[in-house]
Amino acid sequence: MRCFDLQGPSRGRQVTVLPVPFEGAVSYGGGASLGPQAFLEASCQIESYDPELDLDLADLAHFAVLPPVSGPTAAAVQAAIAHVLQSLDPRQDLVFLIGGDHSVPFPLMAWYHAAFPELTVLHLDAHADLRDRYEGTPLSHACILRRAQELGVRAFQLGLRSVCPEEMALLRCLPKDSWRARFAWELGSPEAMAAEIRAFVGRRPLYITFDVDAMDPCLVPGTGTPEPGGMSYRWLQEFWRALWQGAGPRLVGLDVCELAPIAGSQVSQTVVAKVVQRLLLTGLRGEGA
Repeated sequence: MRCFDLQGPSRGRQVTVLPVPFEGAVSYGGGASLGPQAFLEASCQIESYDPELDLDLADLAHFAVLPPVSGPTAAAVQAAIAHVLQSLDPRQDLVFLIGGDHSVPFPLMAWYHAAFPELTVLHLDAHADLRDRYEGTPLSHACILRRAQELGVRAFQLGLRSVCPEEMALLRCLPKDSWRARFAWELGSPEAMAAEIRAFVGRRPLYITFDVDAMDPCLVPGTGTPEPGGMSYRWLQEFWRALWQGAGPRLVGLDVCELAPIAGSQVSQTVVAKVVQRLLLTGLRGEGA
């Protein structure tokens, strides 16, 4: 399997890609187990060159795709991911996990947090994912940020528009210097939001977790728990550029989850691949600025 269709010899930063085709912790629509393959295929169908930025991903990165990891339960999958990470170095390796449902990145967040106690997570999602338990399990895709918060991770949640009273109560009492949330109707301009997040992150390492339902379902209909009123493609692409304008946070790892491709359509996975491409272009360029 390849990730993005890069031509010529390997250049730039190595990105280690970990596909996790697991959807055992979803609560509504299925199909997220097909997300990694769909993303990888779509990434090879788009140009690596971004004419707006005049940057080619081939100059900034090359990709090493690991064998897919899955299992019968969320606990088993998380244990398998932790085992894979034992052969990598969080201070050196930029890992890009492709889910799968949004329960699967937790071991990767914890791995980076163990190496960088000051780690900040940027969480793009329609949902807060702050429930203590959901449908009888603490490992639901609705609980991942709650588990991260219990670790002591700092986080900035972006684009929320669906929370339960339990989550809202928690958001109101978390200290704003270590945990902040912006609902979709609060986003304003991408430049202003990027400036707020840059100030929040400071010089700390940054991990990005991207649930594709952060985007509006008219753009990414292929997801299991869609919510109207999400981010537009243009807003998000401008946001990535502004986040790393000049030089920005140090990106140490990332994931994309909850892509559930629709049979006969390439729209959702293509949009997500383009968004991730811009994220990597701007993030890796900022790293070298």
